This record gives sequence, structure tokens and C-alpha cells, in this order.
Amino acid sequence: MSPKKHEDFEHDVKLDVEARVRQGVKAVLEEVLEEEMTQHLQAGYRELTPTRRGERNGHYTRNLVLRPRARSSALRFPATGKASS
Repeated sequence: MSPKKHEDFEHDVKLDVEARVRQGVKAVLEEVLEEEMTQHLQAGYRELTPTRRGERNGHYTRNLVLRPRARSSALRFPATGKASS
């Protein structure tokens, strides 16, 4: 193996090892954060309890009010994008 190819190979191996270490650290941190969240909420992921009826952020009702759309005989726009007269 030529010196240049050997250096490239070592560089690629180093980058691969660093990426694997990052993935491992990320997995461990996610697991620790998940466990801390479970302890804090006293409920697991998507687990319902007597005080928690919904997901982690709780349960709420939506107060969305929909108004009926008025049907007007105003200008209609056909598929061409031009106003009809």
C-alpha cells in the first residue's frame, strides 16, 4: 500500500470510529433522558395514569369554532387561474 493510500485509509478509519462513538453517546444520552422524563412524570412513554389522560403534555379539549362558509355567487376562478367575467 502506498503511503498516500495508507494515510487515506487511516483517516477514513478514524472518521468511522468517531461517527460510531458519536452514535453510541447519542443513544446513551437519549436513554438517560427518557428515564429521567419517566421518573419526573411518574409515567412511561404513552402511558396513561389517573392524572394523565393524554400524552406527556397532558390532555386538553380543543375550543376550535368553525363558522359555516358563505356560498357566494361571486367570481369563480377556473383551473386556468383567470377570473371569469
